[in-house]
Amino acid sequence: MLPLKRILIGFWAMYFSIVALSNAIDLLDSIGALHWTFLDSTNYDFMRGIVKIYDVGPTLTKLLLLGAFAVETVGAVLFWQALLGGRRVREALAWSALVWTAFVFMTEFFIAYTSESTFRELLMLTIGTALAVELLPD
Repeated sequence: MLPLKRILIGFWAMYFSIVALSNAIDLLDSIGALHWTFLDSTNYDFMRGIVKIYDVGPTLTKLLLLGAFAVETVGAVLFWQALLGGRRVREALAWSALVWTAFVFMTEFFIAYTSESTFRELLMLTIGTALAVELLPD
């Protein structure tokens, strides 16, 4: 794999890893198992503010955060496998595109328009990475 391709895949591996870790810390904090501010995403409180439109309680919000953590962890694993083994690059990129598309749909569902642009940008970065991986020569 070309150095630029390795850098791009490495970026996504590290990005998904840090996002999953920070959401794991936040999830543990939200259930009272950990009281740590370092790398705490604060997404639980952010999500509580968003899902309140449908009177979603704290338990379901924690399950939504757990779901985000799970899909981000899968993304991290796929990108690390792609980076270290040179395989599963397309699968990792497809997973990333699916994750960000799902997050865009969720922001629409919960009418959380102010947070949608972040996920659209991540989706565009994923598409840009996929184009670079596919179109740049080896």
